Amino acid sequence: MNTCRKVILVFLIGLLAQHPCLPQKSEALLLHYNNEFQNFKEFVMMNSSFKGDTNIDVRFYYLDIEIGIGSPFVGGNVLCNFNPLINGLDQVRLNLNSSLTVDSISGPCESYYQENSDIVISLDGEYNPGDLISLIVWYHGIPVLAGGYKGLRYEFHDENEPIIATLSTPYLAHYWYPCKDGPEDKADSVYIDLTIPDTTIGGIELTAVSNGLLDKIMTAGGKKTFQWRHRYPVVTYYVMAAISNYVQFGDYFFGTGGEEFPLDYYVFQDDLVPSQQGVEDLPEVIQLFSDKFGIYPFSLEKYGMTQLGFYGAIENQTNTIINNMYASWFDVSVHELAHMWFGDMITCADWHHGWLNEGFATYAEALWEEHLNGFEGYKTNILYNQYWQGGTLYLQNAQDTFNIFQTIIYRKGAFVLHMLRGVLDDDDFFGTLTAYTSNPDFMYRNASTEDFMQVAENVSGLDLSVFFDQWVYDEYYPVYNYNYLQGSNNNFYFVISQVQGSLGYRPVFEMPVRIRFTCENGSDTTVKVWNNQEFQEYGFLLADQVASVEFDPDRWILREAVFNPDLPVNIEVRNLPPRFQIYPNPVREKLFISIGIDPDDEMTLKIFDSGGNLIDRRELSDEYQQEVSLQSVPPGIYFYLIQSQGKVLFTGKFICW
Repeated sequence: MNTCRKVILVFLIGLLAQHPCLPQKSEALLLHYNNEFQNFKEFVMMNSSFKGDTNIDVRFYYLDIEIGIGSPFVGGNVLCNFNPLINGLDQVRLNLNSSLTVDSISGPCESYYQENSDIVISLDGEYNPGDLISLIVWYHGIPVLAGGYKGLRYEFHDENEPIIATLSTPYLAHYWYPCKDGPEDKADSVYIDLTIPDTTIGGIELTAVSNGLLDKIMTAGGKKTFQWRHRYPVVTYYVMAAISNYVQFGDYFFGTGGEEFPLDYYVFQDDLVPSQQGVEDLPEVIQLFSDKFGIYPFSLEKYGMTQLGFYGAIENQTNTIINNMYASWFDVSVHELAHMWFGDMITCADWHHGWLNEGFATYAEALWEEHLNGFEGYKTNILYNQYWQGGTLYLQNAQDTFNIFQTIIYRKGAFVLHMLRGVLDDDDFFGTLTAYTSNPDFMYRNASTEDFMQVAENVSGLDLSVFFDQWVYDEYYPVYNYNYLQGSNNNFYFVISQVQGSLGYRPVFEMPVRIRFTCENGSDTTVKVWNNQEFQEYGFLLADQVASVEFDPDRWILREAVFNPDLPVNIEVRNLPPRFQIYPNPVREKLFISIGIDPDDEMTLKIFDSGGNLIDRRELSDEYQQEVSLQSVPPGIYFYLIQSQGKVLFTGKFICW
């Protein structure tokens, strides 16, 4: 091994052994992440092939069920309306855990049987697309928990006061009611009638909470039925029930877009005051997210939260369940609220694309910090999400990458959005988010990584296939070595080497890299260069001698970077005259031209497209650095010509991306 390669490998090994200290998130949020991670690791590995019946499209569920209080029990009936997706449909499968027993099925059912976690139903004939089929499944049983953790779960608060709640992500709704489970098929709406004993516990009436709006409460025979109506598309596992002796409090949200809806909270009596204090800022978060992502998706109904006193939280549609609503849990509340846009309204096409749910909600936490504390607050928050382990963000195989399911889709998912913001800049990044959330193909439907990438490409005009390939479908991150040299006449030379290939990782990550120069006169400038080679050199003409250099100072890239004085800097390898420089190249929105000329020279810049058509002409000032806006220039290859007094001084080409 030659000396240079030894130096590079030493730098690389040292970087992988020691990562920078990270800012910490709240204990509550870390607990929530850990709870989800442990459950998903156990359950998803056992059910990697789970999939609902792909031959039907569910339109509507009506749950009319009774849930036991003194001991675990669930029973009643569920209406399922669906359309066939194939011709000659004569058999369907609904999902129901084997701990629950089907008593009968009414509707066009000839026969049925239970097989593992499926109900196999033979229809009374053949049905075709356009037909609407209605089946009512009557069932009962003592529900079990998936992995001893999720499903219809029974707990206590204050030692002897029951709390019963459904924890159904990622596809555990069939642990308490028959359905076509999973993220791939949303019902257009769902009605939920929850029947419980008409009783008080600790002097407070027992209440059953669910999605949407409470239509009425019916009392008969010593029982109460709470009739909830949710008239938005919803996946099965976001349909919820929570039962306890709750007290209710609320607020009302009045948005700048004219939307108005109630904020509905259910908590334990002893936690009422700290809960009221803990959600005081939630309307401000709703307004921020409405500004960033579009109006709250369920504004015709409500946003609510219901306390469990155990577990972390689940973003059940319009009604998040959460351990508590104290101020110390507010970042969890922020995270779950963001899921109303990302996860609930737009749901990942399948769990391979789960980062579209969790990564976006985690990134929204950073946006809230930015709202409160500016870019430095944002940066502190987002840097926590730097992800140094292997595995792809797109979850390839349940036996491998689902092991790190929660960690990677939360943290790396958020950081990939941060990097995308760095590539697109703010206008196109936030334009992408609003275009994504307002796209009728995805609103109240499903989306994949490719869908989101296409939106980003449409907004920015860029080909982002390499970005998503290296950050979503490949693993790890670049490790940069860099060196620089101050030349004469304020010329500055910079070299970047990517060395992660020494460990068998992707040898080149193609990314714009920001370099900040602070000059001896106190001024500073940041340039963005395109880095797409293992070893790449750059040259700049600056205003003064350079006092210090920072590589990717705001950490827009998931990376390690080390100054390596042994990297060669060859000032002869330059394709531009020493008194002239354009950068960056490729360029995004702003082209900088550095020219060492006499102030009396009058110069003209002309830009031509690849067909030779003049698309821009402007006079250049006598300042040493010119800034040229290219916001209206579409991506492509362009040629420039700079002339003075009829003489051509400089020519060349650049790429606009």
